[in-house]
Amino acid sequence: MKRRETLLALVAIAGLMAAAPQPDSAVIVNSGSTNSIGFKISVWSDGSASAILQNREGTPAGKPKPFTVPAATTSRFFADLAAARKANATSVPCMKSVSFGTSTHITWQGWVSPDLDCPPKDASGDALVKDVEAIRQASGIPALPPRQP
Repeated sequence: MKRRETLLALVAIAGLMAAAPQPDSAVIVNSGSTNSIGFKISVWSDGSASAILQNREGTPAGKPKPFTVPAATTSRFFADLAAARKANATSVPCMKSVSFGTSTHITWQGWVSPDLDCPPKDASGDALVKDVEAIRQASGIPALPPRQP
C-alpha cells in the first residue's frame, strides 16, 4: 500500500510540474565595437539571468555568469517590452564612432527592439534603454567593456 501512495504522489507532482508555466525570457545583445567587447544577457521573468562577454561575431569570451535581477526591475522590464512591442517602438537613426559605436537590441517572443544605442523616438523606447542599463549594472558588466589583449 505504501508503494502505491508513493507512486500516486510522484504522478501528482509530475502533473503539477508539467502544468506550471515556464518563465518568460528575453535576450539583450550588445555588438561591441573595435575598442570594446560586446555582451549577451539572458533574463528570465523569475529574475534569474546570465551574462557573457562576446566579440562582434558573437563568439563567447569566457563562461556565462549567473546573476539575479531585482524583482521590481524584472517586472518593469517585461512590462516595458510588451509596451514597446505594442507601440512599435523605433529609434532615431544615429551616427556612430567607428572605434566606439555599438548596437544594442533585445529579442523577446520573436520581436526585436530597435537599436537602443540610438535615441528612442518615444517613452517606450526610453524605458527599455533604462531597463537595459539597470540589468547591465546588475550583471557587473562595465558600460564599455575593454577588449582583452
